[in-house]
Amino acid sequence: MSQPQAQPEYYVGQTDNIVDHWAQRTAQDCCAYLLPSLQPDMHILDVGCGPGSITLDLARHVPQGRVVGLDIAAAAPALQKARSRAAQEGIANATFDTGDGHALPYADATFDVAHSHQVLQSCRDPLQILRELRCVTKPGGFVAVRVWDSGSWIVHPPNDGVAAFRAMTGRVHAERGLGPYAGRNLHVWARQAGFDSSRVKITTSSWTFRTPGERAHIGGVMQAIGQESEFAQIALKKGYVTAEDPKKIRDGWQQWIDDEEGLSAVINFELLYHK
Repeated sequence: MSQPQAQPEYYVGQTDNIVDHWAQRTAQDCCAYLLPSLQPDMHILDVGCGPGSITLDLARHVPQGRVVGLDIAAAAPALQKARSRAAQEGIANATFDTGDGHALPYADATFDVAHSHQVLQSCRDPLQILRELRCVTKPGGFVAVRVWDSGSWIVHPPNDGVAAFRAMTGRVHAERGLGPYAGRNLHVWARQAGFDSSRVKITTSSWTFRTPGERAHIGGVMQAIGQESEFAQIALKKGYVTAEDPKKIRDGWQQWIDDEEGLSAVINFELLYHK
């Protein structure tokens, strides 16, 4: 466990639309590669938990154990939703904390599983987060990490609004030192962070959005990111987009949502490390 660092910025932001999207995630959707390794009495840490839907699903898989969801202070609205949902659903073995994944507020060898979903690609120092996850994991436990690879992202058919969205997010990512190829570098980051490569298993899975409901779901969150998020605010302030571009982006995603031939797919890379 490292000393706390300055509070990191949250690169997307916590608007209601974005949080509601994250709250639809499940353990089966997001960490199926981990589920066969779970035992009913395990203690699990979920770093970057957001509104906690994955966290609460993991808690159901370890009824004699416990799960701690952790996110940064900027995610406070999402954490409050997570706590409310836990109370409403009667899930007593899940709790939620505030903290920085670069300096986890837990003793070494505390958890049987340290899990993180779609966090490393949005952090300045993914190696440090991997080190922290490994440190708080007990010997014999598991580190489980999933990240998408935006360099593999297909949106079909293309249009000008979607292209403007991708250009905007790409420029903001690049300014913050975040590249589009996180997924394919996950095993490299693990080696650089000191993981024993012989204990690292890498798998892949994909997200595909094709049906009208799926297009409305993913297109809706992209509209929110393009208009409401920190991405959009930074891009406008820096001059990466004009005042008219948010409407262009919104309309482009709506065109894609309404297109019966619309399809989106992306590859996720998954790391399972047996410590």
